[in-house]
Amino acid sequence: MTMKLKFLKAHFGIEFKVPEDFFEALKRAIPKPKHKKLAIYSAIQFIPNQKEVILLLKEKGFDVITTKPDRTSFQGQILGCDSYDDNLKLNLNEIDGFIYIGDGYFHPNALLLAQENEEEIKPVVLLNPVQEFCEIISREHIEKYLKKKKANLTKFYTQEIVGVFVSSKWGQEYKQSALKLKEMYPQKQFYYFVSDNFAESEMENFPWIEVWVNTACPRIGQDDITRHSKCVVNIKDIYKR
Repeated sequence: MTMKLKFLKAHFGIEFKVPEDFFEALKRAIPKPKHKKLAIYSAIQFIPNQKEVILLLKEKGFDVITTKPDRTSFQGQILGCDSYDDNLKLNLNEIDGFIYIGDGYFHPNALLLAQENEEEIKPVVLLNPVQEFCEIISREHIEKYLKKKKANLTKFYTQEIVGVFVSSKWGQEYKQSALKLKEMYPQKQFYYFVSDNFAESEMENFPWIEVWVNTACPRIGQDDITRHSKCVVNIKDIYKR
């Protein structure tokens, strides 16, 4: 039996307005632009509004670029899991900063996390059309995650008993990459756990596991690591070393 899927467009039910403090926030974020070039992204519901913002930026002399990150459906869309530099399909050295259209921090934090290995993290100006204000977020916004991540990676390399979480969710299943860890680190003992949910309550059932490797959504091993009592690292961070 084949299940049919039907796509229904549901536009966000607000009148889109560019906040009055937008250019003031942009000037504070990037007082002396080197390239006069910005990258713009948004949550999917605000993609139709990108054109208006791009036109305003061009009137102020900025070049604006967009890309289509991994796993997205539209140019200029950003997902929370696009939190590595290679996901963005973007040369970070060519831009002065980012504009994010939407509310909340989950998606724009991905733009900061994608720059974690850069000497200087480019700021993100949040254009929040829901609450009608602008905000600047920069390295300080993710500093606690970066410090915890560094400590967790150190523990992964020094500990022997490792639990590897393999998601059963479609699009997050990376079993083969997980199994290669045994070849890369033959001196370690790897235990594999398959589930659709990486929950702290389940981790507590295996107290002998010294460190966990996450192969599902990378945000579990990024901003979520401050919530876990045991060390959690992303498999991609292990491979990138």
